[in-house]
Amino acid sequence: MLEATHAFAVPISTSQFSCVGERSGNQDAIGYHLDERNACFVVSDGVGGHAGGELASRIVVDTALNTFVDHPSVAAEDIRHAVKEANDAVLAKQRELADQSRMSATIVSLFVDRATGEACWAHVGDSRLYWFRRGALMQRTEDHSLSERSGEAAAGQGANGGERLVKSNLLYRALGARATAETSVSTPQRLADGDAFLLCTDGLWQLISQQVMERSLQLADSAEEWLALLRRAAEAKADKSRDNYSALAVWVGSPQQVTLAGATSTAQPVAPR
Repeated sequence: MLEATHAFAVPISTSQFSCVGERSGNQDAIGYHLDERNACFVVSDGVGGHAGGELASRIVVDTALNTFVDHPSVAAEDIRHAVKEANDAVLAKQRELADQSRMSATIVSLFVDRATGEACWAHVGDSRLYWFRRGALMQRTEDHSLSERSGEAAAGQGANGGERLVKSNLLYRALGARATAETSVSTPQRLADGDAFLLCTDGLWQLISQQVMERSLQLADSAEEWLALLRRAAEAKADKSRDNYSALAVWVGSPQQVTLAGATSTAQPVAPR
């Protein structure tokens, strides 16, 4: 594990992209804050079917980041507060704009204390976080969608390989949909050198599989190269989807040193630089 001190910060690099796809506008929003002590990464997707999705996702990202900057913390209650503030901000804008009174958005967010090497993440909706260690998936968030509940979302199709019985974009949680934000928050995790995170909207994970994410990570020398490989894989299938697709990659330390070349060996603790 990374051992951080007040003199050193856990090394973090990041990259991002957002593609319109076949739609006329982009309802995805991405943002992050990175300083010597703390980091916060946020991705949001405006929920389709209602006007104002682009505005809602931008409000969610900006409000969550501003709340974190004002009170940086990876404590679960503070993370829930940041998401609540984002939900309240969307609701306030709904009251202000009558023609966008039903706008809503998803959120997926990663919070890092660079001094202690601890991370926590939270989400509402079907934008996902994937956590990789040594090039292999450790964990991903579970969507707040009817298809996830039915067990279809992971396979990308119906349980028997046929057509989906439930539409993948039917959510039972989203920011702006209710007065309270029911947020799923992870348990705190100690970061290890070579950890990699992918935050993305459903437009991306519906185009590329977990296996493609892993293989691309194992081949990449940087966060930028990893996302370039993922974007290329998504673009190859983008004609099958009319959705926006966006991603934000977060690398801790040097994943390229413990993935393809070091996947069969145990990664050694590395001090932050």
